[in-house]
Amino acid sequence: MKRSKLILFISALMVLISIAAAVGEKGENEAREGFQPAVKAYELIQKKYYDREVLDRKQLLEAAIEGMLEELPDEYNRLYDKKEYERYQKELEGNYIGLGMEIAKRDDLIKVVAKFPGSPADKAGIQAGDVLLGIDGESTQGMSVSEASSAIDGEAGTEVTLRVQDPDGAEKEITLTREEITIPPVELNYLAGKEVALLDINLFSKDTPGDLAKKLREVTDQQGVVGFVIDLRNNTGGLLNSALSVASKFVDSGLITKLIGPEGEQREYESSGNSVPNLPVAVLVNEGTASASELVAAAVRDHDMGVLVGRNTFGKGLVQTTHPVGNDFKLKLSSYEYLTPDGRSIPKDGLKPDLESDDPTRDTDLAINWVLEHAGRRTPLPGNGQVGPY
Repeated sequence: MKRSKLILFISALMVLISIAAAVGEKGENEAREGFQPAVKAYELIQKKYYDREVLDRKQLLEAAIEGMLEELPDEYNRLYDKKEYERYQKELEGNYIGLGMEIAKRDDLIKVVAKFPGSPADKAGIQAGDVLLGIDGESTQGMSVSEASSAIDGEAGTEVTLRVQDPDGAEKEITLTREEITIPPVELNYLAGKEVALLDINLFSKDTPGDLAKKLREVTDQQGVVGFVIDLRNNTGGLLNSALSVASKFVDSGLITKLIGPEGEQREYESSGNSVPNLPVAVLVNEGTASASELVAAAVRDHDMGVLVGRNTFGKGLVQTTHPVGNDFKLKLSSYEYLTPDGRSIPKDGLKPDLESDDPTRDTDLAINWVLEHAGRRTPLPGNGQVGPY
């Protein structure tokens, strides 16, 4: 363990020096001067270590990059090899082999952020907020999200055993069978005697805006609809452009979000407009509402198009970009912070709902009641009683 950590550390320094060299001669010289003892140690390991056959340069490079990512203050960065990246792309499109749950690292623990209805994780009773303590007998302590995901991955029909701890501290061991997961981008239902249209947005893929537009045309053709309930619970996000398009369906005009880059550069994204009647909107949120979902929820509320109902969201106000780094590796890196239309960052503890619900079974009823109370009105609704965005 000590040897592998030393090699990882030295390798990371070598990568840093290479990056500095790409920036310029001054950066290269400063890097070499500052890290010369570490560079010398690396060279000695390569030349003098008794078993040089175990020193795989590609593995060292992968370990070095992952080591650097683990030192970053946010946990949303990840290195993918070719196979992992292909799976990641399939996950974005809602069609992959797995257990049907999303995980993230919080407080040095691998936690379940969301699970999809009807999936193996859902059938096994796994809930958002559960902690994964072990995977196939191996402790997750010290694991990165990438390592945990790789351990969970496998072929359809094969089994994986998880040791799970619920928020109350109770532990259980469950065995699940991996299967093909297919997640529809948007599901439409009618509530309250078809007066309220429920739009369940499961993910933000490239197909989500088109699917949502189709569902909204169906709603427009439905007589008597007085408002919308948008369900973003357990929607952990997806593509930025997809979220911008979805938000535009409910925000006529104005800023949807502003992205702040590493050097302070700003990118503003305005609503592209819509042809949907401005009916009152209640957005269902919970601890699994993250990233792109929070962007949409904040845009709806900041423009007084509706309210948020449920529990605090996840709290992920960062946008990742993906870059090739050679050897068939791709690096997903947090590159921008996004601000809400009111110019605020997403808090670490998430967006606070306007109508709080301690009982998830009451979320939808609260949302329906709010919509019906505002039936006949057109949004935006200034002074609609919201508690303030954060």
